[in-house]
Parts: sequence; C-alpha cells; structure tokens
Amino acid sequence: MSAPDILDLCRAASARIAAGDPAAGEALLAGPLAVTPCDPNLLYVAGNCALARGDEAAALDRYERSVAEAPTFVAALVNLGFILRTRQRLDEARAVLRRAVTLEPGHATAWMNLVSCSVNEGVPAAGEALAREALALHPADATLRWNLALLLLEQGVWAEGWQHYRQRFDTPVVSLPESVRGLRRLGNPAQLAAGDSVLCHGEQGLGDEILFAGMLGEFIADASRRGAEVVLEPNPRLAGIFARTFRVRHRTDGSSAAPNWFVPIGDLPGFYRNSAGAFPRRRRYLEVDAAAVSRVRETLAARPGRPVVGIAWRGGSGYTHAVHRTIPLADWLPLLRHDAVFVSLAYHDAAAEIEAVRKKHGLVVVDLPDVTRARDYERTCELVAAIDLLVTVPTSVHHVAGAVGTPCWLLMDERAAWRECSRDDTLPWYPLTHRRLVKSRTETGWGGAIDRAAAALAARIAAQG
Repeated sequence: MSAPDILDLCRAASARIAAGDPAAGEALLAGPLAVTPCDPNLLYVAGNCALARGDEAAALDRYERSVAEAPTFVAALVNLGFILRTRQRLDEARAVLRRAVTLEPGHATAWMNLVSCSVNEGVPAAGEALAREALALHPADATLRWNLALLLLEQGVWAEGWQHYRQRFDTPVVSLPESVRGLRRLGNPAQLAAGDSVLCHGEQGLGDEILFAGMLGEFIADASRRGAEVVLEPNPRLAGIFARTFRVRHRTDGSSAAPNWFVPIGDLPGFYRNSAGAFPRRRRYLEVDAAAVSRVRETLAARPGRPVVGIAWRGGSGYTHAVHRTIPLADWLPLLRHDAVFVSLAYHDAAAEIEAVRKKHGLVVVDLPDVTRARDYERTCELVAAIDLLVTVPTSVHHVAGAVGTPCWLLMDERAAWRECSRDDTLPWYPLTHRRLVKSRTETGWGGAIDRAAAALAARIAAQG
C-alpha cells in the first residue's frame, strides 16, 4: 500500500475509535496489517484501537513494534510510556517518555506521563525536578501543576504544595459539583464578611473527605467570627457523622438563602496546614454516638481481656496503586494467631477469603458486612471507635481511626501517596493514634511488615496482662 493510502486508513480507523467503535477500526486495519505488518502508523493506530477496547496487552505489543520500526515516532512513544507506567514498569516508562520529550519538548502529554511516573513512587524529589522542568515549558498546564503539588506534599512542602493543589479542578481527574455553579470560590477565610454564606462541598474519596474534615471545625469557627455561615454538602454517606459533629446547616436543609461563596473541602489544608507546626496534636475530631459504640463493643468483646483488633487488607484501585495497598488475608496469619478478637473492616465482599482462612487454619475473623458496607458510613465510624486497635493498609478506615481516636498501625509500602508520607513512623495528620510500618523496596512480599505488626501485638497483649 502507498503511504497516502495507509494514512487515509489510519484516519478512518481513528474516526471509528472517536465514534466509540474501536473494534470496527481494528477490522479496517486487519487486512492492511496482514500485508504490511511492520508499518509503524498501522501498528500505532491498531494499538489505539486495542487500548480503547481495554486490551492493554495487545496495545503494548503494537506500540512496541511501532517504536521498533520508527524510534522517533513520538505519539507511539507517549502511548507506550503510558502503558508501561500503568503496568509499573517504571524505569522503562521513564526512558521511553524521556526520549519523547527530548524529541518533542513541546509535547505536554509526554511530560505529564513522565512526571506521573514519580507520583506515589517514593521518589518525590526527582519527580519534583521533572515537574519543574516540564512547567518551565508548559507553565499553564494544570495537570503538570497538580502533579507538582502531589510531589511537594509527599515531601511535606505544605504551603507551596497546597497552592498548586488548587489546580486539581482544572484537570480531567477531579470535577466540581454542579451545586457550585455561579458561586465564587473562596481563596481565604479573610474574604468572608458578615452575612456571607459559604458552601463547603465534599470531593474525591471517603478517606480524603474524612482527612480534610479535620480542618472543618477551624473553618466553621473562622467563618463564625466574621459573621458568616458555613453550609455543608458532604458525600451523602458522611452526612450523618458530619451532622453529629459539625452543628451547621447542610445544603439539603434549604432553610435559608443560597450561599454566595463555595470552598472545596480539599482547599481547607491550604488555609490551616501550611507548616509542620500547624498540625495539631489531638486524638480525634469526629463525634460518634457513644451508646451505639458501646453496643458494638458489647457484641465484639466475646471474652473479657481479649483486645478487639480491626483489620483491612485491600485498598485503592488500579489507578490509585492498589498493587502497593493490598496484602492477601492469608499473609496475615502471624498476626491472626494471637489471642485477640479480629474484625474485618474490609469494604469489599471478603466472605470467601475469611472462610478460607477459617477452614484451613481455624482462625476466625468476624465479618459484619451490614456495618462495613452500610450506606451510612457512620456505622463504620462506630465500629472503628469500638475496637482497641486497627491494623490496616492505606484505605479509608485508617482516616476514620484518626478521626475517632482509635490507635492504628498502618502497613504500607514506601511508595505511598502524600496522605501517608512522613519523615518518621508517625503521620502528621494523626500524630497521637497512627504508627507506620513501612515495607521497603528491598523486602520481597509483606512478611517482614506483618511479622513486625505481630510482634508489636504480642507485646501489647503481654503488657495488658
């Protein structure tokens, strides 16, 4: 086939992808690829078709072949780097993407993928340097600036990190709710005046919103001193616990005039946590129903003297590093063999894993799915408040533990998001409750971290007599 014919076919197949029918695009390319199997353009667009279908393996193969035939094909390099990054082949991804930005320094997507290879990967300083290099070329790119924010926050560079973190709503990743349309975004509590009303809305995951709620009390007090009203619009699952804790109007009440300002709850750290000294040493900040907690405790404490230990062993998604936030329940045996009441805090259906451990090892983990998967997250907060200790991977319940004052041992990989990063074994967000047990890159598997947690639990049980 002639080069113009191939390019016409590639455009036609790309149009099929845009129309939501990548399989039809692949069908267009199948015959030409059989005749010309090494054409880099055909391979590249065929890779795009496979990627749009969700077949990363086929896409990876086609991009690799495309780049092998045309080593300076920047678009193929960028897509190849993207898939290598999602598959945690980071050194390869960085090399491919660095080649792409060297060939085409103006390619913002290539820079974004290159910088992303350092976010949550335990190399924030190197990532920061890349992000600043990229922003020198693309100063208006919000996604690059947001990635810089994440890398700075991983290092505890709070003030500048929060400044860039405000850019998150200008990226494809985080969206503002429709309810704030037409309102002004608050830049500082000092902008509020007597008679103003500001809508504080939830964002991102439950764990993030609970972490950010640690600054809600300060914000409500600040607004009140200025004669302004705060109206809350949390995730519906958090409405109950927030209403119990923060005695302000919720947007659904509709009992007074519409707000004239809005503030995303994730903006609050930029108001109140701009230095290491700004993190308060407090044990809790969310209120739970004491009677409900007592009832849960009575249900769990099957034998006097045994500590009640909650466990959660899976967190995140493919996008949020689940590979570094998951420890199979069968790996927890050194901990589970201790004389304690173990309770699942898993948010997923864990019945099969729990039953397998019981049948094979005779070890019991209490499963309360009506609580842990309840629509009202206050039930989970009550359960976490009722236990003596939480041992968990990074997931929403570790934020609950900090919010309600339950001691928490956080089993984590050193490749962590900013929420779990620290210079020592504590967390600035929860200095009186949390202890980090970090698995280094040199450890193969989670055995060492689990053994350290098991030894600490044995010492705790022995100390309690």
